[in-house]
Amino acid sequence: MTATSKHHFELLTACIIYGTVGIFMEGLREMTVGSIIFFRVLFGLSAILCYLAITGNLGQLSLKRKKNYLLLLGILYVSQMFSYYSAIRYLGASSAVLLLYTDPIYLTFLAPLLLGEKNTQKTILALFLGLIGVFYITRPEGGFEHLDFGSSYLKGVFFGLAGGLFSSGVIISVRYLKDEYSGLTQLFWQSVISLVFLSPFAISVPGHVLAANLQILMLFGVLITGVGAVLYIRGVAGVDAITGSILTLLEPVSCIFFDYTVLGNPIHRGMLIGSIFILAAAIIISLDNIVLIKKLIFGEKITFSRQIFFGNKEVLRAQDE
Repeated sequence: MTATSKHHFELLTACIIYGTVGIFMEGLREMTVGSIIFFRVLFGLSAILCYLAITGNLGQLSLKRKKNYLLLLGILYVSQMFSYYSAIRYLGASSAVLLLYTDPIYLTFLAPLLLGEKNTQKTILALFLGLIGVFYITRPEGGFEHLDFGSSYLKGVFFGLAGGLFSSGVIISVRYLKDEYSGLTQLFWQSVISLVFLSPFAISVPGHVLAANLQILMLFGVLITGVGAVLYIRGVAGVDAITGSILTLLEPVSCIFFDYTVLGNPIHRGMLIGSIFILAAAIIISLDNIVLIKKLIFGEKITFSRQIFFGNKEVLRAQDE
């Protein structure tokens, strides 16, 4: 196996691991979303610490400048996870993960304001495709007119879209901090901050409930945050940004696959149509410019830039799902 194929394998394996989140959520009983996230982060953080200790990289966890932005990153990270996992509880993993991938829509508006990046033809096109995708995914089979205000379905849609919004905030924060802190360092400190905010949920869990779910929680944390994050960061370190960004699209695909084959949840036609539009928007956002799309379609030989428009989305996925 060549070095490049090894990094591809690591990245793809990580995305498949992230796609199992729905299975874990289905297996956990009598626990709130906040308590699930707390223990998942706790065990995942323990795995990360073991990895850093074995590799002799604990020194990279030292705090430098921009501490306030690390705190902001932690808050946004907690908000993203809480929204995403709540959406899974209400909608199922398939719809939730696709709504999480709506962050390019928010970034189209936020990046020019907060990062000074200008929108281009491709970002406007991605926004248009993403909005169409959101419409199809959030539209139930019978149409919106059959929904009751305050229904579980609408709550799930709200949490899913909120997850995409907070996800865009995490991406912007990661981009701002990337010159000061590595991906694993950001992951470590945002996890610590998350545990502080989520501790009230952990205290409220009865002992017998925790004991009944302990094995799944440990596997959940170690597999998703520990193994998945390490493989992800190792994978993206060996591929260019455009390749990494496109390969990460395996995450929603694997999530939908496990949701359908393992959990037996139905996949309606609107979800499939919406997923095509949203994933197309994500691919377009990853391309260097519109000319590359034409060259890709017509099969011309091209060389992709290593610079991705919205920064290291791969670090965001390494940090969780």
